[in-house]
Amino acid sequence: MTEIVVGLLMFLNGTMIEFTYKESMSKCLKSKRVAMREINPDSVIFSCKKITAETEIYQGRKKILKVLGSG
Repeated sequence: MTEIVVGLLMFLNGTMIEFTYKESMSKCLKSKRVAMREINPDSVIFSCKKITAETEIYQGRKKILKVLGSG
């Protein structure tokens, strides 16, 4: 299914290498703060954005399969 969702995006050297679905922007920002404490922020950039994505529900949880563009 294609829809607009909030995603926590992880960039390394300007390339998106990981994305995770979040229920709301506030939950995304909380996860971003936790991730920035655990990973060296000099080499990795985290971003919370509304994005257009292909999603599916797998084992009762929504999952982003592919990012199609900015929301």
